[in-house]
Amino acid sequence: MRQRMRARHRAVRSRRWPWTVVAAALLTLAATIPLLLRDAGTPQAAVPLPAVSIPQPPTADPPPGSRQPLRAVTQARKADTATPSPAPATPVLLGPSDAAGLPPLLGSYCQDTAGKHTIAMLTGGVWVCGRASRDPAPIDMDAMCGWRYGTGAYAQHVSRDPTGWRCYRDGP
Repeated sequence: MRQRMRARHRAVRSRRWPWTVVAAALLTLAATIPLLLRDAGTPQAAVPLPAVSIPQPPTADPPPGSRQPLRAVTQARKADTATPSPAPATPVLLGPSDAAGLPPLLGSYCQDTAGKHTIAMLTGGVWVCGRASRDPAPIDMDAMCGWRYGTGAYAQHVSRDPTGWRCYRDGP
């Protein structure tokens, strides 16, 4: 009788062992999935937004006791503002001079601004700085022109081709 009880106890124990392993695996999986799915780039605490104050617009009525400007002074001010503005300056091409010069320029910009191991890639018609382990970041072409050619430089897309970006500055 005792042997039969031991045999039955061993049979029950051998059936419990797989369930214990399955339960432990499920608990481990349930604990690690949230850690794997969280985005490491998001901050853990919220940052308060800055307060913005907007000044009151000026009133149309002058304050009591203030003097009105003379009519001749008002007309002279209007005449000063009516002078034509100078013609806009013609843009000066800074670079790249052709389509073949844009990818190396963008590659240098990506390595300097986004990291040593980044490259410039064309994705869906948009230039991005990419790295194998991270999401690509779109390239701000105006910032790239300013990085390469200094302040006052801006980007302009001169053709439908993705390599049609050129850097300019306003001429003399």
